[in-house]
Amino acid sequence: MEKKVMSNDASNCPAVAVLNSPSEDVRAQMRDLRRQILDLRNQLRDARRLALQNDLMQREGDHRIKNSLQLVASLMRLQVKPESSAPVRDALRAAAARISGVAVIHDALHISQRKGMVDLGETLRQLCASLHAMAGDKDRIEVVVAAEDFQIPAAMAQCVVLAVNELVSNALRHAFLERDRGAVSVTLRRTHAGMMICVADDGTGFPLHRAATQGYGTALVQMMVQQLGGTLMMETQSGACFTILAPLAYMPECAGARQLAV
Repeated sequence: MEKKVMSNDASNCPAVAVLNSPSEDVRAQMRDLRRQILDLRNQLRDARRLALQNDLMQREGDHRIKNSLQLVASLMRLQVKPESSAPVRDALRAAAARISGVAVIHDALHISQRKGMVDLGETLRQLCASLHAMAGDKDRIEVVVAAEDFQIPAAMAQCVVLAVNELVSNALRHAFLERDRGAVSVTLRRTHAGMMICVADDGTGFPLHRAATQGYGTALVQMMVQQLGGTLMMETQSGACFTILAPLAYMPECAGARQLAV
């Protein structure tokens, strides 16, 4: 009896033949799909390029604003010398320090790698170094900053910087009028409920207390603390100590604590 030999060639199967030789409609659909994928890739590339350009423009804007603010602060400090009135000189110094504080925030935004986030510890170190240099009493007054490094939103950082700027400026101007030497310390650390900022000095205490509880400076500090949703505590028994406790909605892992004498 004669046996039939079955062929192993699958191409003889009609279904396989259809798959190996797609119809013109299928080929057209595949070409359209490839064009759509190419268009999407081009759109994604353009969107990334535009986002990068916008980010660079924002950083450049922050940098220019910082430079402009520093220029204004410098002009105000130059105006201090020819003024004969002590209250006017003090007001000009305070205004220049406040403007410099805002400039520090813009500088922090310029160098930040995370959009809208600021390294608060590093920003406070820069701020205190600037205030110490402006005071012109580096040999007589020491400023020490012990701050943990962590990121917070720029809006929160601005409130902290303006409050600390006011407290440190007050200490440098008023705490050591009757002292040959002194020190101002700024401490920043995270707590279980948020963050704690302490500005303290070993000065005369009561003059600083009277100056800090009257006028625009105190109102500014209290307004910034209120915007943070925090509380402000003051002690003047031995020098002066101002402590701000504020909650934090965003608390990434601490990058470490550093201490720096500026």
